[in-house]
Amino acid sequence: MQEIIITIMLIIPPASQGIHWDIGEIHNQIQVTFKSGVKASYSAIQVPCHTKPIKPGWAVYHSKSMGQEACYLTDTNYPVMVRGPWKTTITKTYKHKEKHNELPTK
Repeated sequence: MQEIIITIMLIIPPASQGIHWDIGEIHNQIQVTFKSGVKASYSAIQVPCHTKPIKPGWAVYHSKSMGQEACYLTDTNYPVMVRGPWKTTITKTYKHKEKHNELPTK
C-alpha cells in the first residue's frame, strides 16, 4: 500500500477581525472566534487595564466579570491552538467484528 500525504490549509484571519472572544477554560489563553467558524487561542497574561501594547500584533482585551474589570495582554501574532469550523466525528465504517492482528508463526 502506498503512503498518501494529506495537507489541510487553514487560513487564520487577524485577531482584530474576530467576531467574539472569551477567556478559555485555561485562564492564560484567549479564544477568538471568526465569522468563518475558525477559533484561535492565544497566550495571555492578566495586566493592569491601563497597559498599552508596545509591539505590533499585541493587544489588550478588556472584560467585566461579576463587576470586576479584568484585562489581558495577548500576542496575536502566534496562535497556540486553532480549531476548524467543522465538527469532528468518529463513525464505525465496518460491520464485522474487529480481528486482532497476530504475528505469523514460523
